Amino acid sequence: MNERAFFIDRDGVVNRMTRYAGKWDSPQNPEDVRLVEGIVLLLGWLNSHGIMTVEISNRPEVAKGKMNRVTSDAIEARVHALLAEQGVQVDHKYICIHYPEGLVPELALECECRKPKPGLLLQAARELNIDLAGSVFLGDKASDVGAGKAAGVITILYQHTDDELQKVEGVKKADANYKVNSLRGILPVIKGVFRQV
Repeated sequence: MNERAFFIDRDGVVNRMTRYAGKWDSPQNPEDVRLVEGIVLLLGWLNSHGIMTVEISNRPEVAKGKMNRVTSDAIEARVHALLAEQGVQVDHKYICIHYPEGLVPELALECECRKPKPGLLLQAARELNIDLAGSVFLGDKASDVGAGKAAGVITILYQHTDDELQKVEGVKKADANYKVNSLRGILPVIKGVFRQV
């Protein structure tokens, strides 16, 4: 029997976006990583109820030439180390490192894994025996909703303002199944979705 899963975006959902020179961006250094308020409570509930958690993340920084792979991996490790310090975890990670207009030739391609395409969710479903129709995807961008809907999962959109204006506006228009303004507000939603747990 296939297992239900909780898919989750990373930047803006697990860790906070960071402001550099007046502009919002993903953390560019491990020491800039800060967890989003409420993420520990959310993951703690999922972990304690045996619900598989799967990170689904677009990470184009290396392709864009903004950092090298060592730094990117160190940031990822820092995110998960901070979660571990709080006694919670994400079980699996699926990451797209491509960017069509990237500066690194081998990463500058039109792939099937970059959200809003559903490639990473479909790959995770195949490899982890996930029931997509009974699963949830929590993200903070319109591309997360697009990927989730294309994969046939229930979508939850976390609305916050720690991002560039056009992305915040895009979130307002995204057609998610549920929209919340805090991670604490997600718990009643996921308890309903996973009510048989």
